[in-house]
Amino acid sequence: MVSAVLLVQKATPDTITQFHDQLSNELPSLKGKWNFNFKIFRNNPYSLAPEVAETATVSTDAQFLYTLSPSYVNECTITLINKKSLGVFTNLIREEASESAKELSIPDHHLHRGATTGLNDPFDVFVSQKLESLWTQRQLIRGDGGQIYELENGNLIIRTSNVFLHGNFRGLLIQIELNNNLVATGDPQSFLGSFEKVRQKYGIPEGDICCDVLDSKYLDKYGDLCLQYAEILNF
Repeated sequence: MVSAVLLVQKATPDTITQFHDQLSNELPSLKGKWNFNFKIFRNNPYSLAPEVAETATVSTDAQFLYTLSPSYVNECTITLINKKSLGVFTNLIREEASESAKELSIPDHHLHRGATTGLNDPFDVFVSQKLESLWTQRQLIRGDGGQIYELENGNLIIRTSNVFLHGNFRGLLIQIELNNNLVATGDPQSFLGSFEKVRQKYGIPEGDICCDVLDSKYLDKYGDLCLQYAEILNF
């Protein structure tokens, strides 16, 4: 699937209700509710190991770490550093996972050989609690009250969520996912046109939209999604 994230910052209750009614009229398959946590961390350039503290050169360049934890990806945290380096961390064991969740789970042979992170907490919690001297949390953006709609025989998924920062409503987030066979995967520059057609067809409100990808030659649905959140939720 190829994704785009759209944020309607001036969404009103009427706008949100009207949009949900519009989607309901399309007779979608409802896939339940969802939510997300999106955290932004900034590095501490002065946090150095004692053995190199006196000789190392301190760079004042800001480094940012982003973590995205969508509830529909069970027990996983998507992590992006400086919008370049990607990692997906999971605590879900494959032998305990459902069929739909096995893609991002710890393989049994990894578990039996101890080849795991060994973390009991989600990775974003680990960064907040155990790496706080290296990374300082700057923002926690929450998505609540989300709905998942599946349309066009599963080729189109639309996820909606209300976005909150410090408890204040910041807009309606709409995550659009298109099956690869509906887009030219070899030409990411054309993705915006494909998503714009979807927006117009289903009456999706106008707003800031991002469908950027980390690498135009190697699409990564989780990395690209985290990048899009980082660009759109840049308050």
